[in-house]
Amino acid sequence: MMVLVRALRLIARFVSAAMVVGGLLAACGGSAQPNLSATGPTPSTTRLASGSPTRPVLSSNSPAVPPVPADVPTTGHNVKPGEQPPTYPAAALAKSQAGANAFAVFFMKTLDWAYATTNPSYMKHYYGPTCGQCDGLAEGISKTAIRGHWYEGGRFTFGTAAGTAIAPVTAPADYCAIVVLSITATTVVDPTGKIFNGSGAASGLQFKLCAVSKGRGATWLATYLARL
Repeated sequence: MMVLVRALRLIARFVSAAMVVGGLLAACGGSAQPNLSATGPTPSTTRLASGSPTRPVLSSNSPAVPPVPADVPTTGHNVKPGEQPPTYPAAALAKSQAGANAFAVFFMKTLDWAYATTNPSYMKHYYGPTCGQCDGLAEGISKTAIRGHWYEGGRFTFGTAAGTAIAPVTAPADYCAIVVLSITATTVVDPTGKIFNGSGAASGLQFKLCAVSKGRGATWLATYLARL
């Protein structure tokens, strides 16, 4: 029942309770904490806070954007009025740093949707077996749902996404990106309205996400996730 609050403590280090899913977003894929001073390709940056990035021009034989999977819920206690599940961005169809940046933001949006619906089905379609923290977050959210509890707040607002060096990550990766986001104040409640735990809002949080491309016309899979 304290899964989200505990997860956010390890994600943002602003929640005081211990978590049932230990070590979430501290390290993933068996690698050390990222060293952002490591050399790598010139970062590609996508700004998301204001305006929309230019969409690629797709030809008639371009790969199709994957639809929202059938098992993804469209309603939940924490869903905003009129809100719909995030859709896969056309920009993420490219196997490039820009495509990886777009995918990294999308993946974090599927995590945000998991907290909105207390259901991790969406994010499960987009991470691989090496991303232990992805799996830990999904498991924690599922346990919250099994207990009949849900989240209020804890929603994400996105800033920028920028390319970064893969090293020292040891999980498989074609590209890595740093996503900047903010999280609103959070509580975990039950059907009676009882509040079990809570946390304050946090802004300017940075997460490193690495991914591998599944090939032309396919999607990416997250292989590593950690808070910097």
